[in-house]
Amino acid sequence: MQEQPPVTVYIDKNSEKDLQLSVETASKLLSNEKLEVVDFTSHVDLTTDPGHYVIFWEISGQDRDDELMRECCNCLSSRKVGVIGVLELRVLRRGAFQKVLDYYLGLGAAVSQYKMLRCVSPSKRAVLQILSGEVVKSYFSTAFETTMHFSSLKEQGKINFQIKINH
Repeated sequence: MQEQPPVTVYIDKNSEKDLQLSVETASKLLSNEKLEVVDFTSHVDLTTDPGHYVIFWEISGQDRDDELMRECCNCLSSRKVGVIGVLELRVLRRGAFQKVLDYYLGLGAAVSQYKMLRCVSPSKRAVLQILSGEVVKSYFSTAFETTMHFSSLKEQGKINFQIKINH
């Protein structure tokens, strides 16, 4: 099986394993509410400036608390540098990943050989259209809100200072 390249936005790289660990951490929050991630994938959205990671989740159960989903979104945020936008979590309708499977089966793929991509490249437009068409709600990470706001103000020249520490 072909190994997938890392999910990359500018100089920030996350491997499939990084993504899996983030999803597992966030899933623990869901399990307290008797919810679970059925399947997931990701996408690098460069249509915004700065670009940002998008995680698609299909979740079991109907009663999803917005606050809980925001907490999960913050768990998924793994930015290593401040040059990318905030992470976006898109929750999908039940059966969304089945539609992706059906799409690939229609192209002649064998069920036994199918595995959902953990990162959907921009060249897979049809898959991105299926996923985007199944979005129930989107959440944005607030984990770096203060930092991003501060950085934005500094870049715009609205604030300028240095911190000097005396020992």
